[in-house]
Amino acid sequence: MLRWSAAISLLLLPVACAGGATAHRVALRGIRMYYEAEGQGPPLLLLHGGAGNGTQFKQQRRDFAGTHRLIVPDACAQGRTTDRPGPLTYHDMAEDMVALLDSLHVRRVDVMGWSDGGNVGLDMAIHHPDRIVHLVTFGANASPEGLQPSDRAWDSTATAESFGQGMRASWTSLNPEPTHYREAMEKILKMWRTEPRFTLQELGSIRALVLVCAGEHDLILPEHTAMLARSIPHAERWIVPGASHSAMIERPDLVDPRVLAFLARGQRP
Repeated sequence: MLRWSAAISLLLLPVACAGGATAHRVALRGIRMYYEAEGQGPPLLLLHGGAGNGTQFKQQRRDFAGTHRLIVPDACAQGRTTDRPGPLTYHDMAEDMVALLDSLHVRRVDVMGWSDGGNVGLDMAIHHPDRIVHLVTFGANASPEGLQPSDRAWDSTATAESFGQGMRASWTSLNPEPTHYREAMEKILKMWRTEPRFTLQELGSIRALVLVCAGEHDLILPEHTAMLARSIPHAERWIVPGASHSAMIERPDLVDPRVLAFLARGQRP
């Protein structure tokens, strides 16, 4: 399944904040970032998948807000966040998230990232090891070669039109720069074709407690997920039975208790 397909139905959900969440916009690093905040407790940054937005964590927000202070941003050129000139990169998105945390005076944080969000979380853990306590990734990859051949083939030939009218309609209805759709999607596709490029040395430098997750039928190759977990010191690997790349959406009954239990552990010495 293509990485963005599960996101489309979620993108079409109403965008009003649910429950006790509050919506915010902050100018940082040349973009105007949208984020929502809710809950009480240790801060937990939820990072959405590629071409998506924070509504992808609908069920997790219900389950986590009672125990955590949730920070749920839309990444650069996605959701309700504006773009900046130049290419889109995982590292720039990671630096955006660190800038967001700085603006909120959050020094250390737990991170849960899905797909592209997991890649952003890995970049944060590599380049800002003192900021991340726990990192949970779902369907993350260390390189484009980690994808199933069919998904790599799609990425190699896709254009903005390949995402379909549903994605166009939802993106343009949310984003402050609706005429920017084609350029934003082309930037995302270029990033998918060329990134990430995490080295074994970089992965081995991660000091956070890390849980590497994937669906049993994920678009990330099983051996790549195993390699990723093996390369990060003390990382754990968990395969969600019967799930696809969208494990957290399909099986929150399994995912959310497992994530909460992991986040409750103490940090590495």
